[in-house]
Amino acid sequence: MHYSPPLFRRPWVWIRRFRHRRGYGVHSPFAYSFLRGVVYERGTYYAYAALDGLHPWWVRWLKAYPLQCSRLLFRLANYVHPHTIVLLGDRPTERAYMAAAVPTARWVTPDGMPPDGTSPHSTSSPLEHSAPPDLLFVSHEHLKPFHLPPMPPASMVIAEGIHHDSDALAAWHRLQHDPQTVITFDLYDYGIILFGPRLNRQHYIVNF
Repeated sequence: MHYSPPLFRRPWVWIRRFRHRRGYGVHSPFAYSFLRGVVYERGTYYAYAALDGLHPWWVRWLKAYPLQCSRLLFRLANYVHPHTIVLLGDRPTERAYMAAAVPTARWVTPDGMPPDGTSPHSTSSPLEHSAPPDLLFVSHEHLKPFHLPPMPPASMVIAEGIHHDSDALAAWHRLQHDPQTVITFDLYDYGIILFGPRLNRQHYIVNF
């Protein structure tokens, strides 16, 4: 089942996560900087104008939640600045935002999604035979069977729809407790995993 963020932020989720907004209560300087400088960053990037046209006009006019999520993916890719991006799932809009952030990245699409023709770096190969990815996006339909491959320091995994159903939530909790995992951010519709031996292991709930 193709997952997409709801048009508007779920009010009960926002209320339950109210005290987790904008980095309040986060004591780690690294995590606080990441939340304020990447997740909640409000600047207008050069590519937003063209990319936002991938959404229907009413989403752009309302600046609705799917637009916020797509722009977040752009900022996350820009933050990691990966050499290799692995995309598990057919997500053309999400791919476009991440590709625009790092146009030189090499794309690996293990499930056989055809290259969109915009990048000479696109390829298709099984995940287990590919180079360790710097950025790995796991769509909701791939989340249940997904297991972390070896991930290098300073890499990132973005998991989609982690609270969509019980199977997705169980898969997210499994990823949180993977020995490689160091820091996780639960944004409700996305889960973010960071790796690095110099970071302290911590799990954060975020009101995004």
